[in-house]
Amino acid sequence: MIILRNIKIPYDKDQKFLREKIEKEINKKNFDFKIHKKSFDARKGLNFVYQVVIDLDLDDIDAKIKKRLKNNLAAFEEEKLQVENKNKIESAVIVGTGPAGLFAAYLLAKKGAKVTLIERGKAVDERVEDIDQLHKTGSLNEESNVQFGEGGAGTFSDGKLTSRSKDKRMGQIFDIFVDHGAPEDILYEQKPHIGTDILRDVIKNMRKEIESLGGVYHFSEKFLDFELDDGKISKIITDKYKYQADAYILALGNSARDTFRTLDKYDLLESKPFAVGFRIEHLRRDIELAQFGMTSDKLPAATYQLNVTDKDFDHSVYTFCMCPGGYVVNSSSIEGQLCVNGMSYHDRDGDNSNSAVVASIDEKIYGQGNLAGMDFQNKIEKKAFDLGGGKAPVQRLRDFMDGRVTEKLGEVSPTFIPGYVFADLNQIYPESINRAIKNALKVMDKRVKGFASDDAFLTGVETRTSAPIRIKRSDYRTEKFQNLYPIGEGAGYSGGIISSALDGIKCAIEILEGDKKC
Repeated sequence: MIILRNIKIPYDKDQKFLREKIEKEINKKNFDFKIHKKSFDARKGLNFVYQVVIDLDLDDIDAKIKKRLKNNLAAFEEEKLQVENKNKIESAVIVGTGPAGLFAAYLLAKKGAKVTLIERGKAVDERVEDIDQLHKTGSLNEESNVQFGEGGAGTFSDGKLTSRSKDKRMGQIFDIFVDHGAPEDILYEQKPHIGTDILRDVIKNMRKEIESLGGVYHFSEKFLDFELDDGKISKIITDKYKYQADAYILALGNSARDTFRTLDKYDLLESKPFAVGFRIEHLRRDIELAQFGMTSDKLPAATYQLNVTDKDFDHSVYTFCMCPGGYVVNSSSIEGQLCVNGMSYHDRDGDNSNSAVVASIDEKIYGQGNLAGMDFQNKIEKKAFDLGGGKAPVQRLRDFMDGRVTEKLGEVSPTFIPGYVFADLNQIYPESINRAIKNALKVMDKRVKGFASDDAFLTGVETRTSAPIRIKRSDYRTEKFQNLYPIGEGAGYSGGIISSALDGIKCAIEILEGDKKC
């Protein structure tokens, strides 16, 4: 097998054109190939850039061609994840079924351990019904919503599969997704995504395989506390039962605030910085025009990732969780409080694109104490709820800059359902955050034309960008309890579907193969 890199193809050409380009490059015909990586380059024209794996050996290629392609041609060998149950782990209890808990459970079950998964929310199909009810009527189920339930918060987002990690084990995560129903293009796309509609089925299919391997799910069951014996956890206590196992994994979401309070009793937590702000919406076509200079269904979804750091302001500001053709959704999990997030379907064909625009904060804003950041989130979400009277407070960008309540819609209409009200979002955050975001919007407008257009809309509030705490660990274990493994977003060690899934995989490997201290 060989890999051929840096094959540029105009955006409007098809797979036949790609094959012809490969044949010309290596002067060969009658071979099989598959796409290994696909990216998009808009610097000089609009081109897709491919890496392809070809079913030939280097010896099959002419020496002159190898010399000409020396920087883009190499032998290729796929790496597979090799894991053994060296510690003979027989059982594990996992609290949480988001990506971290799901992938930890999957690998442990594959290696012969009986896994028990505890999930305070409902199975994904029932969860969809509760979220639909929230969007239609505003009626919140505090235990089954965008934050809580099978698959975690990422199930009702854009389904982005991006991560900054270069860990080679990430490839196994994508393979597992595809094996359970995800589209194959996630294996090679530069910015892969599944979409909330497809991701729901993938998660169900993974659950079915885990169950076929002996795993057991317990939905609508809440973790309450530990039972201790000689300085170790001997059982996990829920509101329905007590569970005993070789290893205990806490794969909490970043919104498990009642659980954070429980864990703080054991001195397991520390506060950590996070970010807060708003959702910003533009017309999808305007983002496409700004990024590509044109619109076409043959182009990839137009995205952006912007970051502004200014020494004259106390906060760095950045965009986060960009959802092309998506919607702003109610992500609340506490009655009388409001927070929002972005979501899109696989086709990303909504009229608007949105992202979070958030300012980083630390203890200078939320104060001292392990749970001070969490308490700050609660305070802000209550202010947003009160400002909107239970609906989402929204504001045209120009009105936010000028500090006046919006009176009528412009070109962009907010997508939040079941409803929104015009309000002055300047009333929610401390002034230093408002100033930093306003400054950043002006800078971002220079990078993406029209980003700070008058008719762009802000919706409040985006507060759950990451966990406000970290569960202290070393080699995936807490120092206090050597058989307790905190992982994922809620533990403060990942952000997003792939980094959380990777944290779950690495935790499972540590349990199966690491120094046995349990």
